[in-house]
Amino acid sequence: MKLANRMNKKLMALLLAMVLATTPIMAEENTKVEQVENIVQNEASSSKGVDQAKKQEVRLQDDFYGTINKEWLESTTLKPGYVSMSAFGELSDQCQEQLKELFAEILKNEAQYKDTDVEKKMINLYKNYLNREARNKQGIEPIKPYLEKIKAIKNIEDLETFLSDMILTNTAGFYSLSISSDYKNSNQKAFYVNSTNLILGDSDYYNKPDEHAQLIEAATTDYLGKMLVLVGYSEEEAAQKVQQAYAFEKKFADKIIGQEEVTKTSNIYEKIYNVYTLDELDQLAPHMKLKEKIKKVTNNQVEKVIVTEPVWLESFDKLYNNDSIGEMKNYLEIKFLCGTVGNLSEDFEKIADEYSAQLTGVQGTLPDEQEAMQVINAVFSDAIGKLYVEKYFTEEAKEDVEELVYEIIEVYKNKLEAVDWMAEDTKKNAIKKLDTMKVKIGYPNEWEDYDGLEFKSYDEGGSLLDNSFEMAQWSYDTLLEELNKPVDKTKFVMPPQTVNACYNPTSNDITFPAGILQVPFYDVNRSKEANLGGIGAVIAHEISHAFDTNGANFDEMGNVKQWWTQEDYAKFEEKAKKVREFYSNVTVDSGKKVNGDLTVSENIADITGLSCMLDIMKTMENPDYEAFFESWATIWRMVSTPEYESLALEQDSHSPNKVRANIVLGQFQEFYDTYDIKEEDGMYIKPEDRLKVY
Repeated sequence: MKLANRMNKKLMALLLAMVLATTPIMAEENTKVEQVENIVQNEASSSKGVDQAKKQEVRLQDDFYGTINKEWLESTTLKPGYVSMSAFGELSDQCQEQLKELFAEILKNEAQYKDTDVEKKMINLYKNYLNREARNKQGIEPIKPYLEKIKAIKNIEDLETFLSDMILTNTAGFYSLSISSDYKNSNQKAFYVNSTNLILGDSDYYNKPDEHAQLIEAATTDYLGKMLVLVGYSEEEAAQKVQQAYAFEKKFADKIIGQEEVTKTSNIYEKIYNVYTLDELDQLAPHMKLKEKIKKVTNNQVEKVIVTEPVWLESFDKLYNNDSIGEMKNYLEIKFLCGTVGNLSEDFEKIADEYSAQLTGVQGTLPDEQEAMQVINAVFSDAIGKLYVEKYFTEEAKEDVEELVYEIIEVYKNKLEAVDWMAEDTKKNAIKKLDTMKVKIGYPNEWEDYDGLEFKSYDEGGSLLDNSFEMAQWSYDTLLEELNKPVDKTKFVMPPQTVNACYNPTSNDITFPAGILQVPFYDVNRSKEANLGGIGAVIAHEISHAFDTNGANFDEMGNVKQWWTQEDYAKFEEKAKKVREFYSNVTVDSGKKVNGDLTVSENIADITGLSCMLDIMKTMENPDYEAFFESWATIWRMVSTPEYESLALEQDSHSPNKVRANIVLGQFQEFYDTYDIKEEDGMYIKPEDRLKVY
């Protein structure tokens, strides 16, 4: 639901250049929505923090978000290593402190654990991360054997030998193989062949570079150059290698679907669902011999695969020959380094810090122990999560929230029944999605046991790099066991200590981990109105994702299927288009506009979710609308660096927090009535311009 409010800089350094943020859909700026810009521009932006907020007084009628959060915005500063702070971030920090206390008990009792105990595995990984002396002493020694193998490659046969050993580590290669739910048979896992993870992430950065793409490329080029120098190249050699890597990617980047196309293609899931037998796959890409590779890594369990981008695969296969071996070796080396140097010495951490600072404006670093704890939380999320739930989450809260979820689902059914633009057949299918929607509250019924995962300490001959390879292999083996078996849809996609929530379209379920079921989102002892404006709106937001521009493509079983009538879907797309156009006219304090295409699904969920909560409020006797609206504004409070704000505006599928708070409120008459909002006020939106999808 939320882009991370606080990011580990070293993870950011490795991810930002490689991760393509994708969320639908489309729009053109052909409608002038009056006064929209005032809502987010009149007062100090949350992203600018203290200084600008102090310069001017905030009127509730002009900027509700700025008024309700004024004191918090003025007093909140970013700690070293943080790119932002928010309601989500504060609660996440609280959870991290609680996890730290739990892990301190594990460390204290280290002597009692056997090597096979999960606690011992956690301790080894934790200490390996903190053992900078050993990591610095080793330098690049852990990766030298791999680099030497890459340099020794002379032809395609040598390349194939290297790739066959590295195919599961996610550190090297020209494509990725994965196991995930079959889009058209969600009860089964399928084997996917995915396109190249480009160095800069989005293929649009190569095919139609804009100012943001140039910023990303400049920062990434600088980072990659410094990385290559640390492994022994001269600055001139490093610069040449980076440019050669970009040149190689440009030979096929135009065959990879970019973010813009994803956000503007309503049938994107159909486009990326292309089933091939293994023999057909070899006919499509005869030089790459994928049939042989896939049989090896799946123990002959696969008869068909899903290729997400056949045009890319066919194009790349034409490059996969001895004539391109020099380019491929160079590219392979850089990709391998990007995936491994985060596990090496402090020299590499330093340049990663500099890279993150360039992109996000972050200053300082997180304490080593905090970073190590984040690693433990990521790898052993169930093990530490089980302890977290036992100590910090109550059955009373679980039952109360569960009751609220089912109340909201019933209200949602009534909302869909009342929609005047849907035919009865479409309504029945929509309500069927609600009736079969699975609800996951707090924590899973079964926990991961981590059998087979082994992390050796440095004293035992292990290393952080070995640990990462071990984790990759264990994760893949775990997935492989699920291949061709019924999907376990009871599993949680988020560990319980997560301050977040989600809707999963392939299983038609909503998840609300224990971490988010706390103040300011939820408190069992506060008014229902306040909870409706907080966790209630979050719940309804996630339910709404079943019917947004993404969820609309999936049926009640989680399969990609057209369950709308053709006429109804056309009406839905027209309403979504109005949302795209409206938000594309919203200007934030930096002067940039929101990307209405990128954010459309989240904007639909925000508006529909709050609408659902207001439906509940209308059934209450003398409802406290002020408590409701103020709770809503509170959960979106946020300060961040200007650089991070700019980055998020380009890559995050959510609108900026201030926009989410103010723009959504301006759609509802109840807000105008509660605070006597007039036409001349900044929060005002003309009735004919207000948005409503459901």
